[in-house]
Amino acid sequence: MNIKKILLCLFAILIIYFFRPWFHPVAIYFYKNPAIIEVVLIWAVIYFFFSRRKMKNKELTINIFKSTSVILLFFLLLFASFFSNIIVFLELPKTLKFHDIQTLPESTKNLRLMPMSVAYRYAKDSLQLAQYKLGPENIVNINNSLSWVFPLIPDGDLLKFLIKNKGIVIVDATKQEKNSKIIEKDLQIGQEMQIFDNLYWNLYKEKYFVDFDDVYYIYKNGEIYTVVPAIGYKYKLYYGLLYALPEFEGLFIVDSAGKINFLNPEQALKNKILEGNRIFPENLARLYVESYAFKNGLINYFFIHKDQTEIQDINFNRQPFLLDTKEGLKWFISTEPYGASHGIFKIFIIDARTGKIELLELPGMTLTGPVKATDFVRQNNPIVDWSRFKLAEPLPFFKNNTLYWKVVVIPFDSAGIAYQAFVNAKTNEVIELKTNEDILNFMTESYEEVKKTEKQRNEEVVEQIEKKIQEIENLLKKLK
Repeated sequence: MNIKKILLCLFAILIIYFFRPWFHPVAIYFYKNPAIIEVVLIWAVIYFFFSRRKMKNKELTINIFKSTSVILLFFLLLFASFFSNIIVFLELPKTLKFHDIQTLPESTKNLRLMPMSVAYRYAKDSLQLAQYKLGPENIVNINNSLSWVFPLIPDGDLLKFLIKNKGIVIVDATKQEKNSKIIEKDLQIGQEMQIFDNLYWNLYKEKYFVDFDDVYYIYKNGEIYTVVPAIGYKYKLYYGLLYALPEFEGLFIVDSAGKINFLNPEQALKNKILEGNRIFPENLARLYVESYAFKNGLINYFFIHKDQTEIQDINFNRQPFLLDTKEGLKWFISTEPYGASHGIFKIFIIDARTGKIELLELPGMTLTGPVKATDFVRQNNPIVDWSRFKLAEPLPFFKNNTLYWKVVVIPFDSAGIAYQAFVNAKTNEVIELKTNEDILNFMTESYEEVKKTEKQRNEEVVEQIEKKIQEIENLLKKLK
């Protein structure tokens, strides 16, 4: 009988081990929150002590403890959960290095002009595969152009078990006009596929106690690579309580044949596939900046609010923003001071490859943030029917150490782009540009040169019209 029980236990362990990717959410929760395991053990020790101790009225004591043990366990778990979450924000600012900078990195011509909603519309309109739909988007640097990339995933729960992901759709985000490119290639391991060819099923079998950042795809030399950054955890002690600090563990690269390769951060920087592309996880960059608000302690965060920052998000346009600068790819996060203010308080620049954090403080300066920048765009063009148009993706642009917010004006159905508006964060001047030529000129020249070029074009058009009118008049004279 004992042998049967042992065999059954071994079989159950083997089944759980084989299907361990399914249990990852529960396992990683306790792995990230070791204090919860500690308090449960403390509770178990207390319970054991009271139940074993020899005392008068032992039965009465045990009954009292049993009736209160559930309440005690509840409060212990509540404390452990709060501690595990808040200690991360309190300790990260002590361990991270925020390097002070005096100037902003200059942006390049590789600026994102097309918002995600328009790119999705263009990609969806070009899709002609009946069994597939677009998966979660991400911004990637492809052929030195920031591009929106959508995976082609099975459209339907049954198809997820039967067919493979078909490839990707690439939309060049640096252009305003409609463009999309479909790369068809079966992926042996991919998002949404079930069961054993699911991306996460395979990655968790390679590395279990990690969290994954957003998946993105790189197309290089005719091959599609699935890239998944991994966030690991480092244990530390705080007065006897264990807690886990998140850190960049590395990333997985999966080719179309399903071959998985894990790279640590140093290896990733040298990898040819990732050359010129982002490496450091987006969500980890945001977490690091969020923790800065706790640098003066818990009491300051909840009550005093001295030097406290808040991240500015608008219209579901969640920071950080991926920018291409003359110093390389950067994650950009602007913060406002705690409270009702919408001005920029501090700017954080995180290197999208190394994770180095730079901080630009703005003492005495009043720079408009993305929330108010959109208001100035509306005010500058009151003739637009704003019930039919919306403002999308206010993105930062640096030129001559001046911060601009580039706001895209698009129809509500995301069928195209009306124009781009650049808002000077210092003067609130709004510059409206429609053509790619004007935008490129503005990015590479001064605004006065752009206006001069526009004036010259207008003069040329007038001159051509006058010439045509003169030709028509001469023709009429001949006919008479």
